[in-house]
Amino acid sequence: MNTVALSESGRLTLPIEVRRKLGLERATQVEVELDGETIILRPAIVLRREDAGAYTPEHRGLLSRAHSDSSEGRVQQLTEAELKTLAA
Repeated sequence: MNTVALSESGRLTLPIEVRRKLGLERATQVEVELDGETIILRPAIVLRREDAGAYTPEHRGLLSRAHSDSSEGRVQQLTEAELKTLAA
């Protein structure tokens, strides 16, 4: 276990072993969560506002269903022409 100290400005420096294990590089944003007296840090994924719709619970549910269908062999191959008719 490592011990770290807060600077006067409240900054905390994570030891290199921890940063490497988590894959944290310079300027990585980190989520902070409190669980009682425990501080939980995890790398954050920051999205552009216009991309956020792709990560709604409804969209994630659709993606999960699609991945499940695909992994269980429920797929259909379409030609480019057939795809164009779907888009029309």
